[in-house]
Amino acid sequence: MKKKEYYSIGIMSGTSMDGFDFSLIKSDGVSQVKVLKNFYFRLGKKLKEKLRALIKNLNNDFDKTMKSELFSCTQKEFSELVILNTKKFVKTNHINLDIIDVLGIHGVTLIHSPKKKISIQIGNAQHISNRLEKKVVSDFRANDLKNGGQGAPLVPIYHNAIFSSYKKNTLVINLGGISNYTLLSKNKFYSSDIGPGNVLIDSLCKRFFKKNFDDKGELAENGKVNLNLIKNWAKKTFLKKSHPVSFDNYYFKLENFISSKVSMYDNLRSLTFYTAYIISNLESKLNRKVDEWIISGGGVKNITLMNHLKDLVSNGKVFNADDFGYHSDFIESQAFAFISIRTIRGLNSAFPETTGCKKSNTCGVIFKPNNIN
Repeated sequence: MKKKEYYSIGIMSGTSMDGFDFSLIKSDGVSQVKVLKNFYFRLGKKLKEKLRALIKNLNNDFDKTMKSELFSCTQKEFSELVILNTKKFVKTNHINLDIIDVLGIHGVTLIHSPKKKISIQIGNAQHISNRLEKKVVSDFRANDLKNGGQGAPLVPIYHNAIFSSYKKNTLVINLGGISNYTLLSKNKFYSSDIGPGNVLIDSLCKRFFKKNFDDKGELAENGKVNLNLIKNWAKKTFLKKSHPVSFDNYYFKLENFISSKVSMYDNLRSLTFYTAYIISNLESKLNRKVDEWIISGGGVKNITLMNHLKDLVSNGKVFNADDFGYHSDFIESQAFAFISIRTIRGLNSAFPETTGCKKSNTCGVIFKPNNIN
């Protein structure tokens, strides 16, 4: 007899590379979801540097980098850190690892290219499964790419599970490195990446202010929005792509946006406004009157960005995911815990309306410990 509900730990390390998000959920993988624990662990500076080097090298010479010592060593180091932090997570939160049915692990994305049908996330899932003696789901994007999809976004199936009971037309926005949306409308859902979320803001802060990000948007507050920059950026070709579409951080290069003719504070404020601007334009692009906007992801903490978004949205009210009882920082780790349950149940998580795939498909490869059938 199949279980009705499963305990799943989702582990997510996003493109910002700030750390690991851990979430424990109990769910049937369909509509019943109970979030039990969330926890965060930082990534060390040296490991971040190795990951950034890998991203650069993979985009320049994929085959050589995949065979390199840098890749194998970083893969091992990251995997050992996942194992260590999983043990810390269960110990700190008094979780009995024996009750866990599956772990869903999504490491930092090193390269994502739907055109080449490649999406590589760091982490050796088989090794992690063996060491923890637990079933692991990972490599979430490969099957969708094989089926002609973009391999992203994958989180909409979770958005649908937790938010579909609200207003008629709800837009759920994930403000990560790349921004993406899920439109929940009349018992259906659609999704796509939008464009830069935090990636350009973070890149500028690192390069010119020696900060990893703009804390609360306070740096941007020192600048002014330059409308000439906004007009130029509004012509970017990525905005004309039909949805669904996906991007990785490497697609958006800071040097293709910033201007030496204005101060870096003005550049930062303008990029912050621009990020909100392209999100607010979704309503006209989708030709839907939006009743409710629900924002999640790290960008929620950028007060300047959120204020711009609230000012630019013409219809509907803007909420944080926290307003509905879901911690904005952990939506993705919860989502991959949820998707992992669906995968071990043989349920699809990617659909033509969400990734552009030819047919709906399951997401993720199941890895079992070598000593368990």
